[in-house]
Amino acid sequence: MTALLAPTEALEESQRLITTLEQLRGELAFADDILAIHRPTHHELQQSHLRGDQAVAAWRAALAQRWECEVAGRRLYKRMLRQLAAHYGGDHAPEVQMLSRGGAEAESSPTELLADLRRLQSATMVGTAVQAFGGAAQAEFEQVCGALEQAIDTANLCEAQRRNAALDSRLANEAYRRARFETRRRLSEHYGDRLGDVFGGLLD
Repeated sequence: MTALLAPTEALEESQRLITTLEQLRGELAFADDILAIHRPTHHELQQSHLRGDQAVAAWRAALAQRWECEVAGRRLYKRMLRQLAAHYGGDHAPEVQMLSRGGAEAESSPTELLADLRRLQSATMVGTAVQAFGGAAQAEFEQVCGALEQAIDTANLCEAQRRNAALDSRLANEAYRRARFETRRRLSEHYGDRLGDVFGGLLD
């Protein structure tokens, strides 16, 4: 069986094969039959390649946006935690210690960061902290948390779309591989040892 080519290689080879077959229509009686298989296969290769490029670009953009939101979230977390510690009299105050994850906050995932921010927001809404932090802090929490949550959802969606596009690409390549194998079989029966001369190693 013919090995599966990389997406770009399959697309380029498919185009060369179609071009060669079109040139042989005058001498190859079943050229149109083969072209009828390869043209839609080539179209699907093109479309899957385009979808793949678009999905990767969208995924990268979503990751960049999520990173910006993470940076804003970590800055807000550190600033508000310092203010909370100052309000309650230091880092060892029980109200501050209950928010700690033992330093794991620094390595938190985007989802964990969002949870950390929500816990910190809740801590600024109880007891004497309510008046100390006020509505401006709550508005900032809502804005940063909302942006981060949306960025996480978008990145997850784009990741799923990227995976689906990669699967589509593999399926399109597999369809081309099968078409190529059958084409080589038929052409070998027709041309015999001359196959390499006619197709210039294209179907090797």
